Amino acid sequence: MSASHSVAQDPARKRSRRVAAAACVGVLLLASALYVRAQDSLKARLLMAVPDLIPSDAALMGYALPRGRAAFLRHCSDCHGRDARGDPGRGIPNLTDADWLYGSGRIGEIERIVLYGIRSGHSKAQQAADMPAFATAHPYARYAIEPLDPQQLSDVAGLVYSFQHRSAVTPESIARGTQVYHGKGLCFDCHSDHATGDPAIGAPNLTDGVWLYGDGSLESIKAHIARGLKGVCPAWASRLRPETIRAIAVYVHTLSAHPTSTPR
Repeated sequence: MSASHSVAQDPARKRSRRVAAAACVGVLLLASALYVRAQDSLKARLLMAVPDLIPSDAALMGYALPRGRAAFLRHCSDCHGRDARGDPGRGIPNLTDADWLYGSGRIGEIERIVLYGIRSGHSKAQQAADMPAFATAHPYARYAIEPLDPQQLSDVAGLVYSFQHRSAVTPESIARGTQVYHGKGLCFDCHSDHATGDPAIGAPNLTDGVWLYGDGSLESIKAHIARGLKGVCPAWASRLRPETIRAIAVYVHTLSAHPTSTPR
């Protein structure tokens, strides 16, 4: 091949390479545009879906779970932990045990709490009841409740302890504690006649051995009855995008539905 023939082919080769490169860029741009369109479509579907029906849609779950997990680790794990098991020392609930303080663990219920919080100051927050501080002069801010004396505190704490440790509490103390529970202490008003709680207002079940605060020991129960409780969860409605909040709710729902699927 002569030098003049080789030189003549160089511009053609360069043009061919430029065309091929432009075609590759075009394919990538098209693929990117299609991906963005598909993601936007899934985001719209996620927001329009009935929350509690989302688990039946594999595509929506595939979209929501990684986003919910990432948002949970970024925004929620400082309190609930990366494993979502909470902290009974601070009254932060375990989100993996299917024991729900508010509601029954439905996605719509979880989403409402993420949106508005618990005692967060938001007008739509869950804030129907607090645990009175029965060792103080004025146990309850919402209405007048009489304080309990040391014996009454010990007896009603003994009653609660007896639900899991019947033989460790005397029948006489249980009887006195029952009187306080259904009488002066007004405990039944939130925790129900049978101490099984009320998830509509966030009153925990006292009979199941799951403790939001403390370790379930007699002294721990007595201390919390004495000083009262009113935990806070922040409202995220103005801080996170709606699709992120819904994705978090979907993710948290799966932690109790599939307890082994905890974040790492």
